[in-house]
Amino acid sequence: MSSTTWHVDAELIHVLEKEASRKVSAYLQDRGRLRVVDVSVSINMIDRMILADFGPGFLPGPDEADLFLHELAVTLRHYAEQAGLPITGVDFHYQGKPLKYYYPVELAVPPRARIDARNQAVLVSSSHGLIRVHPALNWDYQRPDAFGFREDMITPAYGDALQLLLEERGGSTVTRARNRSQDLHSESNRPWEYLSSRYHLKALMPDRTDIWNSLPNDTDNDREVKEDIRTRPLYANHLGVGTLISLHTNGHELGTVRGVEVYYHGDKPDDRPLAENVLCGMRELIRAQPGYESFPARQTASPGRHGENRIGTMPSVLVEIAYHSNAEDSAALQDPVFRAASMKGVEKGVRLFRAGKTCEPFVLQPIPDVSLATGASQQITLPFAGHPQFPVTMEFTTANCSSPGACTPSRTTFADPNAPITVVMRCAGNLAGTARWSVVLRDGDGVATAPVEFQQTCSRPGASPAA
Repeated sequence: MSSTTWHVDAELIHVLEKEASRKVSAYLQDRGRLRVVDVSVSINMIDRMILADFGPGFLPGPDEADLFLHELAVTLRHYAEQAGLPITGVDFHYQGKPLKYYYPVELAVPPRARIDARNQAVLVSSSHGLIRVHPALNWDYQRPDAFGFREDMITPAYGDALQLLLEERGGSTVTRARNRSQDLHSESNRPWEYLSSRYHLKALMPDRTDIWNSLPNDTDNDREVKEDIRTRPLYANHLGVGTLISLHTNGHELGTVRGVEVYYHGDKPDDRPLAENVLCGMRELIRAQPGYESFPARQTASPGRHGENRIGTMPSVLVEIAYHSNAEDSAALQDPVFRAASMKGVEKGVRLFRAGKTCEPFVLQPIPDVSLATGASQQITLPFAGHPQFPVTMEFTTANCSSPGACTPSRTTFADPNAPITVVMRCAGNLAGTARWSVVLRDGDGVATAPVEFQQTCSRPGASPAA
């Protein structure tokens, strides 16, 4: 839909403002602050962004309200899209100013993200893990139980799958932000693999309190939650990796919201190509799997304000694999087929970004009709667009054959990504006639092109070509 055809109903704006005001007031009341905050909402038709501007009474700290604002952004975007307005992202102001206006040092981003295609080191962060909550110092998960599992405990397996793919397909050196050991962590008496990154880095580098205890003066109950968010990109900066990938599952009170989303930081536009490639790769690989052909995935990556993406000095993206709060997405998240496909998509996006390429659909180009004399042959090349995972299989089937039994389906596999995909068309013997072929290319991950048909005509020498 062209942006010039949009019409923003005043009633929609009213609904968005009321919902935003209700949610921020409830957020504050949950924290013992009884107040009502007015919110004004506008929609920029050019870049398809919603801007919600909070009035007096709500100014979160630089590391506060990350989860709340993310969920509010999803809510506003969902209602707008239900009204027919496709939205790229949601941003927030506070009495007319972005949050970084109030915290220019704390929310500063690197002047330029470190982009080095030769740096194939990656930090994979699988969120979230057990955290210590003040003042009782109880250990608790950061995400709720959802359909029998938690985000904290399902994302590490996704990180395992992604690590293997990055190493085998991309030649990457991969570091993990969480410890995957089943040995007991002495403070919590829980296996290390249950713990969040903060405690892994505390044990790994006890003297680097600037990484795992970066908010020493914070007195909030969830201070270690905020430190955990910061730990991951700070560790990535310490390692000097070329890419930071943060894996999450999404959640929302609206159980109908679902699908794949990928975020980059709005103040780091150089990271957007990585986010777009990762999202495109995930969409392609997931939908190539039987049963997931129509799995929802956003068309464009979204700008956000996530601390993980902001603090990393390298290209950094946050991958929301699916919504654990939705029954269908939840079932997918627990399916090894979905896990493998989604992580193949992430790896493919990283690899394309490094190579300076843009993810595009795997498409077989039109094939010209072929006319041959009986007994002759001709080699043709099948041009295609996209970046398939080799080996690629060429599948020939007959849509129509004028001489039943004379047209034989075939499958040929091509292993060399640098060699053209070719086929030799033959008119064997002296049998004249026509064949209409249907051709599909299918890559090693199951991604297939749409079928393309063309006609082969075999004519006896001196005879007029068949119609």
